[in-house]
Amino acid sequence: MEQHTIFSLLSLGFTLGLIHALDADHIMAVSLLASRTRQLTNKISMVVTTVGYCLRWALGHSAILMIVGFLLFFLNVQLPEALQIAAEKLVGVILITMGLMISWQLWRNRVQLQVHHHDDISHVHLVEKNKRTHNHKPVLLGIVHGLAGSAPVVAILPMLGSQQASVGLAYLALFSVGVMLSMVIFGLLFGRLQLCLMRFGNRAFQLARLILAVSSIGFGGYWLLA
Repeated sequence: MEQHTIFSLLSLGFTLGLIHALDADHIMAVSLLASRTRQLTNKISMVVTTVGYCLRWALGHSAILMIVGFLLFFLNVQLPEALQIAAEKLVGVILITMGLMISWQLWRNRVQLQVHHHDDISHVHLVEKNKRTHNHKPVLLGIVHGLAGSAPVVAILPMLGSQQASVGLAYLALFSVGVMLSMVIFGLLFGRLQLCLMRFGNRAFQLARLILAVSSIGFGGYWLLA
């Protein structure tokens, strides 16, 4: 394969990785994971933790793609189509489950509606209760997303031929680097958004999290039916 062709292919892999990371289901899932950083009061810790969730998701996503590439090139094994379809459906189930879990936590354990009366004026706001941490395992979620998206990602690899395994793995590696870079940028932006919401108070932060959870349930349902 000519050097120019190899360079173009590797550049394509990196560019597709940047774009692929910003798929709606990826952003929704990582946003739900990162929303737990509400418990951190230090601004730097909040942003670093948010980026950490994004990176761990990207590592899980990248690891499964590299495994798929290794199986394809060195063992001539391809993932069953049924497994990829099941992983795609599992993404929808996970989004719905995460949305329901966060909604339940906010309603049952963390947030209550509280009504205050001031003379002739009444207002309702959210009150936080019982802080507890939950590990949503971003690496495992990244693996599921990687399995679900492995078909379009590796579709180009057979075109390389059996003698170009190193180029194929380099393509996947640069694709993964693109995914990680894009996720780091998103994590920084999402962390900044969290800080902006916290300036309006914890109630605004929790309300935004509730909206995110409800959106995840709706998007997960659409993903299952699509």
